[in-house]
Amino acid sequence: MLTRTKFTTALAASLLTAGILGGATATAAPSGPPASPSAGSASAAASCLGGDWSYDGYNYAPQGDGYYVTTNRCDDIQVKPDRDTKMKLCYLKNRNPENKVCKGWVTAKAAKWTILGTDFDDGTYFYLDFPNSSYLKTGWVAA
Repeated sequence: MLTRTKFTTALAASLLTAGILGGATATAAPSGPPASPSAGSASAAASCLGGDWSYDGYNYAPQGDGYYVTTNRCDDIQVKPDRDTKMKLCYLKNRNPENKVCKGWVTAKAAKWTILGTDFDDGTYFYLDFPNSSYLKTGWVAA
């Protein structure tokens, strides 16, 4: 057993040094911060949608008294429901529950990303409002 461990470790170290294991050789790190993708690029969309999270709710998502919060990954709020779902986006201006704004009703199509609102500051509190509470609504949100 000890011989096998030593041989495997030595073989892996040799392959890593040769650049065979792991697929590439090491490169120097960039000298400055990474460039942020432009809002219209495919990499910006991938970055935004890559940070999505699931939602579920009957009347609202998230359920209860909480809110979702926008991030620096997206300039907009998008949803991808598991089935066609009527909803509207509501958000709090300056995180103030007394200053709630709701967009109009939208039917988001199943398994397709739908933009509910654009140009939100990072840290904006929001939630999804559903008109029909008879079934659980599920899907994904990116913000």
